[in-house]
Amino acid sequence: MKVDQNITLFVGGQPENSLSTEGAGKKQENRKTLFAGDLNHQQGSLQDRIDQKKKEAQKQALKIVGDVFAGDVAIDDDMENRRQNVKELVEDRKRLGQEKAAVDTRCEDLEKAFAAGEISEEDYAVEKQNLEKEQRIRDAELNDNENQIKQENAVVAETRKERLKHHAMLDAQEQAEDVMDAARDEIIGMIRDESKDHIDEETEKREEQAEEIKEEKEEKEEFIEEQKEHREEQEELLEEMPTEEMLTLDKIQNDVKQEVQNLLDKMKLIAEDIKGAVVDESR
Repeated sequence: MKVDQNITLFVGGQPENSLSTEGAGKKQENRKTLFAGDLNHQQGSLQDRIDQKKKEAQKQALKIVGDVFAGDVAIDDDMENRRQNVKELVEDRKRLGQEKAAVDTRCEDLEKAFAAGEISEEDYAVEKQNLEKEQRIRDAELNDNENQIKQENAVVAETRKERLKHHAMLDAQEQAEDVMDAARDEIIGMIRDESKDHIDEETEKREEQAEEIKEEKEEKEEFIEEQKEHREEQEELLEEMPTEEMLTLDKIQNDVKQEVQNLLDKMKLIAEDIKGAVVDESR
């Protein structure tokens, strides 16, 4: 499909002063300006397809950014939860440390009481075994608490590091822009295709009109040529006519003129007689 090289395409409606700027000092057939906004009136579905394409692109772009944003929010919430958990673990560690210290104090008191003979050897052995078991429990709780704090802090630190490395939101914004750019190019292509179809139709109409004008011109030239040939034939016939026939023709023409004049003279006499008769009757 070929587009006229002398046609300019504008995306949008036709401005108010476009007729004066396009028409002044130029022939319309030599330069055409086509406004995509005008195509909307001629192609009712074009604007609908453009609007649909815009909506689809915007929806896709918003989804890309929205998904990343939702992911960031989820990550932020998770990091905040981990920070809060660390605070709770730190508070719990204080409690566990106090409980562990209390068990240690009880062990010291047991040793003092046994050394002072305040408790029997049998009771000492049973109580010491119980305290050692409680110490192991407290040590395990403190160790588990410390590991949880380290793990939570490590996850938060790694998440920060990955964010600095990947720039997910910036990447999403670039992808959204790419989607909108692609939609814009597609819309321009839609307008260009509609414009080409419109231009082809207009070009075909102009070619048909030009063909009709050409045919009329040829018919007129043919008629003029026939008249010219007819005149040439008459002139040639007169040139070839013998002198006697020419004289005869002139004589015939003179005789006709004379007869016409005689007829007019007779009519004049008749008119005078009628006029005289009218005068006599009136006397």
